[in-house]
Amino acid sequence: MNLSTKELIRYGASGALAAVVVAGAVYLLDRSPTASPSTISDGANPPAAATPTANPDEPAVPSTVQTEQVARLLGDAHRLAADGKFAEAKAALDKADAVIPGAADTAAARREIAAMSTPQGQLATQLDRARAAILQDDTAAANKALAEAEKLNPAAPEIAQLRQALQAAQQKETHRSSRIVELLTIMREAIARHDFAAADGALNEAERIDIRDPAVDQARIELARAHDADRKNKADR
Repeated sequence: MNLSTKELIRYGASGALAAVVVAGAVYLLDRSPTASPSTISDGANPPAAATPTANPDEPAVPSTVQTEQVARLLGDAHRLAADGKFAEAKAALDKADAVIPGAADTAAARREIAAMSTPQGQLATQLDRARAAILQDDTAAANKALAEAEKLNPAAPEIAQLRQALQAAQQKETHRSSRIVELLTIMREAIARHDFAAADGALNEAERIDIRDPAVDQARIELARAHDADRKNKADR
């Protein structure tokens, strides 16, 4: 069937209009910014935020393993310095610096150990040792620390004070030991006459003076055996 002239004109105009619409859409797409796949959202899943990049100027955060290693090295450094081994202590500090360069704890320990290495610092260390030994009734350790302190500064007034404290502690220890011996003698005499109430009382008083005394431990065993023997004799009657 042949198309009329009007129909051809109408179809031609429609085709031209469609071409114009397509061309306009292409033009607008070309003008719009290109969307990257990461910014496209389907409505259900919003676009992910961009991951910030690390600042190269910021120092790296030490790991747990590094932190623990430095703590061990600093402990070693302090113990070595307390023993007067300052070269070894410095070597431990250098190792800590190699693990975490510029750590504040390592710098503080280095300052402390440097102060300990001076004659004044070494004197203070020996005096502290003498005080601790006197409190623990360790006469040998106290005398050793005081002797080392005298080598560093014989005129230090703390040395004379600590020697007086040590002498007083020794006198107290002598009196305490004598009192324990006296009480344990009373205990054994009470066992001999089968007065276990008196024996128990004497041992309890000795334990209050020094429960860790080896003589008290031995007396406790003796009294327990005496109690067992007394109960057995009563049961056999």
